[in-house]
Amino acid sequence: MTNDQIKLFIVDDDPIFRLGLCTALASFPDLQVIAQADTPADTLQQLAEGITPDLLILELGLGRFSSGKVSGLQLCQKLRQKYPNLPLFVLTAYSEPKQLATARELGVKGYCPKGTATEVLVAALRLVADGETYWQSLSISRPNFWQTTLSRVGQSGRRQIKAELRDIEYYLAREELSLLDQLFWSGRKRELLAARWLVNRLAPSQDYLMSDDSYLSESETEPTAELTPLFLPPQRAIAPISSRPIASQIFQRVFASIGSEFVNRTDIPLEIDILQGQKQQELLYLVLNLVIKSLDQLNVQEDLTTKIDRIIRAIWEQATVDFFFNNLERTTTVAEEEELRQLLRQEVATIEENIFNRIYLAIDLFTYLLREQPLVIDNVPYRPESPESMARVEMLLQNLITQISNGVMQIILNNFYDLEIFKYNLYQPEFRTSREIARFRNSLSWQYRQEKYWENPKNIFTSRYRLFIWSHNSIQFSFIYAPRTEELERLQGLPWLTTIALEVRDAVAPLLRSVLASVGNALIYFLTQVIGRGIGLIGKGIIQGVGSTINETRYGNKRQEKRN
Repeated sequence: MTNDQIKLFIVDDDPIFRLGLCTALASFPDLQVIAQADTPADTLQQLAEGITPDLLILELGLGRFSSGKVSGLQLCQKLRQKYPNLPLFVLTAYSEPKQLATARELGVKGYCPKGTATEVLVAALRLVADGETYWQSLSISRPNFWQTTLSRVGQSGRRQIKAELRDIEYYLAREELSLLDQLFWSGRKRELLAARWLVNRLAPSQDYLMSDDSYLSESETEPTAELTPLFLPPQRAIAPISSRPIASQIFQRVFASIGSEFVNRTDIPLEIDILQGQKQQELLYLVLNLVIKSLDQLNVQEDLTTKIDRIIRAIWEQATVDFFFNNLERTTTVAEEEELRQLLRQEVATIEENIFNRIYLAIDLFTYLLREQPLVIDNVPYRPESPESMARVEMLLQNLITQISNGVMQIILNNFYDLEIFKYNLYQPEFRTSREIARFRNSLSWQYRQEKYWENPKNIFTSRYRLFIWSHNSIQFSFIYAPRTEELERLQGLPWLTTIALEVRDAVAPLLRSVLASVGNALIYFLTQVIGRGIGLIGKGIIQGVGSTINETRYGNKRQEKRN
């Protein structure tokens, strides 16, 4: 090895391709492959252990068949963050303009599609290693009628596949899943991924049917919607936390949990379900930061009993104002902000009834985060640094952030749902039509009624709180025990009748099950011992009669033969 050799690091999840590329590059003495990796984690580990390549060759399609894994674009982000002086070269089989534009914006210095002639590839590698830029141009043509038609036809299929993949991810995340079920759902997932790949090839999305080559210019490129941000902009950076190490640790854990889009795995609709993945993350980050800032403004000795409602309302109001104007994409005036705050003061009673009343144990949460004192769980005090305390507080904080975020979106859905700028900036594509938005709002309205007259009374009668928690990139339910005798005594009207109906059911159900079991046993006895034996005797008599008839016939024939 000489000093002027170019040391290469190949990152590709196709071992056959890596072998072929190494073989092809071995005939060039100025190029040497010093490391290989097939996953982003392995790549980062080898670089951390001291591997110092002159150029890293990357497959952009890393993680395309593994949901939840770091993709090639995300690896580019991490590499640019940790190793800004390491040149990156994309050698990929995927040539979607939007993906390539994002890679170029992230700082990738070179690109060639797989299948490029070896001489051309080697020349490109040498240029990029010397500090130049090589970006092989793409031949992008204007989509014709058939391409546009196929794209529209394939859109419904892509949505259906996406929904089924989400459901499968939910099943695979369940810990109690048997080995046979894991194998079944994993196979089903592979089938859907293959189907999605085929649909994308036969009926590509309109996002990839670009109009001209100017799309690849740096001034017009935008990151893909599927890219999870690893470089958080200032509004998504966690607020500084001082003098509270346990609270800081909890905030960091909750902050890290918002690193990907959440899928609602509960059986009820949430207001934030309508948001695009990145906008949902932006709102959750915003609320978390406001919670931290509110905590820093409190005095350790303050009595939170009388202030907790005002604290939650202040967080919700500021989050609504910030999120609203951040996505309005135009200059706003002080008068407009004051008008919005006036609207929030008018709507606060509705928000409290539908959402804030579902933020449980807020005093315990803020007291723990402010003073880091022991937390009582099931009437047992736990040290603040104990795993039980931290896990419970993390659940309460996740529920608080989720509910406040729902409150922010409820204001937008009740008053500004038809703004076109929000339809494109905030909502998922399937919720852009007036009909779908109305259907979503009606489902929320129905859920509020069901919550008021059935779910909440049932939870009070069952002595439990229902929390929204984040687990496996999804929003799920978690129930915790809580004495709610005072709330039970205050119930009136239909909520009270719900508890009476539940009590009657609990009283009648055991007796009814016993009666049904007795009737069932009696019916079984009657059918088997009485009817069954009777049918058996009748059948036996018939068989005996037939046998006697046959014997008499034979005997009669023999007597007739003897007479003859």
